[in-house]
This record gives sequence, C-alpha cells and structure tokens, in this order.
Amino acid sequence: MLEQNYPTASLWRRLAALAYDGLVVAALYIFAGFLIQAAYAPFHAGEPIGQIPTPFLLSLLFCICFFYFSHSWRRGGQSIGMKAWRLKLVNLEQKPMQLSQFMLRTATGFFSIFFFGIGFFWALLDKKQRSWHDMTSLTRVVFIPKDMS
Repeated sequence: MLEQNYPTASLWRRLAALAYDGLVVAALYIFAGFLIQAAYAPFHAGEPIGQIPTPFLLSLLFCICFFYFSHSWRRGGQSIGMKAWRLKLVNLEQKPMQLSQFMLRTATGFFSIFFFGIGFFWALLDKKQRSWHDMTSLTRVVFIPKDMS
C-alpha cells in the first residue's frame, strides 16, 4: 500500500508525538547551552555568560528544531515521537522530500506555535485534517496502522 493511501493522522496523535519530540529538542537545547558555555568560559576567566539576548536564543531554538526534524524526516519520514505514535510525513507529490519543504514546515510550525497553536488546531476545521505547516510544505502526516508497519 502506498504511504499516501494511509489515513491522515489525528491532531491528538500529532500533538502526542510533538510532546515526545519536545523532550528530545529540550535535551538538545540544553546540550547546546552547555557547549556555548564551554566555548565562552575559557576566554572570560571561567565567568558564566550571563544574560544572552532573546533573539539569539530563539534563533538557536529554531536551528536546533530545524536540524532535528529535517534530519529525522530525511531519514525515513519519522522523528522519534512520530515513530512512537506510528506517524509518518509524506510528500503529496510522491517524490523525495526537499530541503525547502523542511524549511517551510519548520518555519510555519514556529509561526503557528507563536500564535497559540492556531495552525495546529486548524486541522480540526480543515476537511482534509491539514495543519498550516501541512498546507505550506505540501506534505501530510499519515497514521500507519499496526498491521501495516
């Protein structure tokens, strides 16, 4: 069976997978903070960094999310959370995923979260259960039934 023929994943499964992935991203974010501190300390007599500008922190978070998700999606269409909930990201054009799709998907996901998750909850209103990042990146998150995996 073609992956495009699998049923679209429910919003609740997607949010559960996102919660799992959020734990991985948080760990990567903490690790990046340790690396930044380790690189900074030797040049400033071991003093801690102190206040880091918010735009830098948000840019760092975006880069970590983009790297984590694009790397996961490129290697089989599934992140750790998506594997746990039997979800998979598929391209609507039935071609290999492109870097531009990953970029659009990640940026739109951040934009959606910034506006209280409205882009995610849009899937409840859309007849095809698409979120904003599904629509912008021309992708779809499908549920893989147990007997098909």
